[in-house]
Amino acid sequence: MKRILVGIMALSLTAFAGNTVKLKKPPKELDKYYPPNAKAPLFLYNMYQASTSFTGMLTNVQQKDWKNAEKWAGRLKESYFKIEKMVPSWKKYLRKNEMEKLVEAVKNKNIANIRKYANLVGQSCSNCHKKNMLPVKVKYHYPSVDLISIEDPVSGMDYSVEDYMKKLSTSYKLTKVFFDDDKTKRALKSAVDFTKRFKALTQSCSECHTNKIVENVYFGKKTNKALRNLVQSVRQKNKKNFMQAMNSIGGVCYKCHNVHETPLMLKSKLEK
Repeated sequence: MKRILVGIMALSLTAFAGNTVKLKKPPKELDKYYPPNAKAPLFLYNMYQASTSFTGMLTNVQQKDWKNAEKWAGRLKESYFKIEKMVPSWKKYLRKNEMEKLVEAVKNKNIANIRKYANLVGQSCSNCHKKNMLPVKVKYHYPSVDLISIEDPVSGMDYSVEDYMKKLSTSYKLTKVFFDDDKTKRALKSAVDFTKRFKALTQSCSECHTNKIVENVYFGKKTNKALRNLVQSVRQKNKKNFMQAMNSIGGVCYKCHNVHETPLMLKSKLEK
């Protein structure tokens, strides 16, 4: 019995964790269950409740605590049926009859039927998640940068995050190009411009990150030292120190891009 229930629980975890790389726009009706149209991610909360209830039901079945198993089965049914009310177009994924039979099996303490119908209900969750979880997460859970602007310390103009990053990237690349071409004055100007623009990035970070942890990770002592070394190595025409500084700074950019760039690219695709 224990092996059976552990297997069912494993399926339930898979059902609530599956995703896909094929992006399909979420149904429009989901908009009202996420900010800014709702004060909280209400649909996500319902998913949390369903997942917790599934685990609570199976755990209590395993422990032969039938009273609490029945309680959690009832809550699972409530959350499961609520999906159709919130997003009618997702009715096709639900196996409502099997959900009813699962609750009945728990009431009757029928282990064989609990196993059977828990698997079927879990598969319905998994099928929906494989097609919809990733685009929903990208669209509703990942913050947009559309309303964020950054003042360019070089030109004094305000740019969108995308345009500002282009300016920053150009400064970085020109520093390397001019240094390699032995155009020291131009390389120095690009290095100084890049340093100013890099430090000004904290304007965009503070829109979402309200503490200093992120600033310390990406703009801390190590990074500031690399920025100083970059400018100094250009002045001294020290190729070794120049490349060390460029690589160190590039590594910081790479880490940040790994966190933010891919979700933003996916979000942009979904919103077209």
